[in-house]
Amino acid sequence: MTRRPGVRESTTEADVPERDVARHLVQGTASHAIFLLDTDATITTWPAPAENLYGYEPAAILGRHVSDLFADGESTADDTSDGFLVDAKEETVEVEHWHQQADGSVFWGTLTLSPLENEQFQGYAVVSQDTTEQKEYKRMLERQNDRLKEFTDILAHDLQSPLTVIDGRLTLYQETGDEEHLETVVETTERMARLVDDLLRVARQGDVVTDPEPTDVEDVIETAWRVIEATSRATLSYEAVPPLSSDPDRLCELFENLFRNAVQHGGEKVAIRVGPSENGFYVADDGDGILDEHKADVFDHGFTTTTDGSGYGLSVVRTIVNAHGWDIVATDAAGGGTRFEITGISFLD
Repeated sequence: MTRRPGVRESTTEADVPERDVARHLVQGTASHAIFLLDTDATITTWPAPAENLYGYEPAAILGRHVSDLFADGESTADDTSDGFLVDAKEETVEVEHWHQQADGSVFWGTLTLSPLENEQFQGYAVVSQDTTEQKEYKRMLERQNDRLKEFTDILAHDLQSPLTVIDGRLTLYQETGDEEHLETVVETTERMARLVDDLLRVARQGDVVTDPEPTDVEDVIETAWRVIEATSRATLSYEAVPPLSSDPDRLCELFENLFRNAVQHGGEKVAIRVGPSENGFYVADDGDGILDEHKADVFDHGFTTTTDGSGYGLSVVRTIVNAHGWDIVATDAAGGGTRFEITGISFLD
């Protein structure tokens, strides 16, 4: 404690060196793990709360550097002394780090270091708290925020396709007066409503499809192909895929996104093929294909290799595949292009 010039200090408790007062506080506090360091940041006291928190007996920890409490060897005596310990000589400092207990387990801890002075710097008083729960809560909030952003991105992305169909059909109706185009508009609007409901359900309940139903894949593909027909001259060849159990609306989203991905990367005249495989089905095209170094990343949310791409389409595809309990990989198509293989499907026939 620094004495103020011209002021007479009390001759009772104040005459006890601050380090001794801190020692008494350490021994008398049970709510936190409090211990002392000397000027070299060596542990000099190790009361019961510290032993309970870390599991080290006093004989095993006294005389060791405070950085030995940190996990993974990320902090050493050298880099620690160049960092927060220097600052803690002048003011109270908080340091967050992974800490390792005697049994090898770890916890996220907050160290609060305060300088001890009696005319001159004499060491540190340290308060250690296990803040793992607070860190996990912060991580949960971050995951929720990431999930919310992903949800809104997917919602905006997947509503573009039916809106394109509606716009195209309304234009055709204005030009021809054929009410069949209005019927398509009504069907597409209803599918948009189901899509929004589905995405809201995903946001509330996770990705798992809980109520699959028998699905005719050809009917789903015909619906999905309308989006591509309205905006490109791509061609589709289809080899019958046996009926399977799925959420038809989400399966339609899957095909829409794979078809649109083929057009975006293979051009408006790309040829697309859909057919069965041993335990699933494939969607292939004759475009430029995917570079080997990108195959592991193409399903990541926001990943794109084009300047005008959103990077959401294949992320949506993987989400839908996983929701059904299936798997998907991107490979090279025979003769060039890309082949997406969806596997892990038990057909109904």
